Amino acid sequence: MEETKPGPLNGVTVLDFTWVLAGPFATRTLADMGAYVIKVERYKDGTNERHLPLIMETKEGVVQSSYNINCNRGKKSICINLKEPKGRELIHELIKKSDVLIENFAPGVMDRLKLDYESVKKINPRIIYCSVSCFGHWGPYSHKPGYDMIAQGASGWTDQNELPQIAPVSIGDMNAAIHACVAICGALYCREKTGKGQNIDISMMDCLFSFHENTLPWYLLSSALGKPIEPPKIGRLHPGYAPYGIYKGKNGYIVIASLTQPRWEGIVKAMGDKYKWLLDDPRAATVSTRCTQENAPFIHKVVEEWVMSCESVEEAERILEQYEVPCLRVRSIKELADSDPHIKAREMMVEIEQPFVGKMKMYGSPLKMSETPCGVRGHGPLLGEHTEEVLSKVLGYTDAQIQELYKHNVVYHEPAVEKLR
Repeated sequence: MEETKPGPLNGVTVLDFTWVLAGPFATRTLADMGAYVIKVERYKDGTNERHLPLIMETKEGVVQSSYNINCNRGKKSICINLKEPKGRELIHELIKKSDVLIENFAPGVMDRLKLDYESVKKINPRIIYCSVSCFGHWGPYSHKPGYDMIAQGASGWTDQNELPQIAPVSIGDMNAAIHACVAICGALYCREKTGKGQNIDISMMDCLFSFHENTLPWYLLSSALGKPIEPPKIGRLHPGYAPYGIYKGKNGYIVIASLTQPRWEGIVKAMGDKYKWLLDDPRAATVSTRCTQENAPFIHKVVEEWVMSCESVEEAERILEQYEVPCLRVRSIKELADSDPHIKAREMMVEIEQPFVGKMKMYGSPLKMSETPCGVRGHGPLLGEHTEEVLSKVLGYTDAQIQELYKHNVVYHEPAVEKLR
């Protein structure tokens, strides 16, 4: 993809020791913002993302992972043998040249590598060092290993559902990733003013816990008044807001959300004369009466009855839109990827050239900035694809010096990289 303007983080170098999703999603976002992200990968084996599905082999015999391409597009892959003294020396040299170091291993891993914050700070006092983990680096749970699903259960997200279930996306990982990006940008701004680096500790559990929109505040307010109310479970129809949910139709589902009086009156008008009585029913009189555990189920039942009476969810959507009711037919993943006009207009599905795959679609960036645009700045790298670029451009190594490193098993790139030359 052609870049018309540099991103807001142009000139920022990020040393990336991340794996799976929370860390890689954070550094992918930083790369979209124009940072030079150096992805440090395990010697010969590569990062964990390369081994996660969907894994396919191209006609040239090159193995590609959809997970890896999605997580690591736009980054520079460098493969270094940390068991070799010279490999550790290279990392120290890169730390000196970096603005940010980010990792999301379990607490203790970077300490064993002697790459914890205090050790790294001695090499580069201005470094912004960000750690992302399930429970953070202090507290009674900090020693526990964890993944996204563990964070969902620990933070109360799982307990909110009518039926305990895994969220369809890794909300703990991605939520923590964006919090990490915000903290890193804040720390970079602070360093501009003070000259000081700092340590950032991001917990997936903390981030998810802080995202309880109404359930936790509901309990806190009622507790403060001496009448604690435990929040209700949530399914496709909200237990305390109405109409606010996913309503079933003859051929699919439609989401409808109306939390103001004018919007509610619009819904009743859209539903037709048969439902005029709702405007006089005391259970539906005001927002406050509709949005209660006692009356919400009644509102849901009536609205879904009307949706089911329509020929299709498309028809229900068309009628509701005439009265400016917030609604949308539920879109499928395939539809969004292939044909949704809004996704296309917002450049949220862009096309890139992936080595050995050819043209393929990929998420665009949701960060829309007029002067410093964010977006895909490169394909998902092959293992060690940018080893030579980083060593020469960032550290100033000569070709002869780089070849010596290959010869002594200090650095590596997968054989397919040779085919790109």
